[in-house]
Amino acid sequence: MNWKDLPIDEIRSTLRMEENPKRAFLKIIDLCKQKLPSKIWDEFVNMNIERDVQETQKWLRERLEEFPNFRGIYLGLDTLNMDNGNGSNLGIGLSSHCNPKEFSDEWAYECAYYGESHLIKSLYEVSNCFENNEKWTNEERNFSEYLIFLSYSGIVLREALKNLRIIKDYISIWGFHDGDMFFLIQKIGHIESIITEIDL
Repeated sequence: MNWKDLPIDEIRSTLRMEENPKRAFLKIIDLCKQKLPSKIWDEFVNMNIERDVQETQKWLRERLEEFPNFRGIYLGLDTLNMDNGNGSNLGIGLSSHCNPKEFSDEWAYECAYYGESHLIKSLYEVSNCFENNEKWTNEERNFSEYLIFLSYSGIVLREALKNLRIIKDYISIWGFHDGDMFFLIQKIGHIESIITEIDL
């Protein structure tokens, strides 16, 4: 499978359309199996979404309380610093200068606040799959790492942000540090929208 064949658009659509987080992730796993038939996808079906949403929601609440003037929330994935479960795989940047009504990512590169990072535990717990070159091919490891990190974190962050019931207007972006980034949630007035299918 070529990188251009990754089911990114299908993943973004599933994040917007499927409200149930567990069903959303299983649908994405099925999409991945169709694109790259492999038993490696079976390694991810029992990831603990409920726990990860609760822990991420708590972390997000604490970070937002530290910088209450936020209007933009940037959530960056980091696959390299999990440190045997003692590190992190998710960073945060908050901006007070962005316009939540505008679909722009310029603000995400110069945030006013960078808070304590976070570990989405399930992503660490399955990370051995991305490193085991005796069991899995390079193709299996590379594609699954990208797709699982992106899709699973998107579901966890979507649920955590929704559960916080943020009152103010804001826009959020998530994706890889120095890599692909995507819109996640936008709240304007009383309307909170999943905007994963809008291109940066």
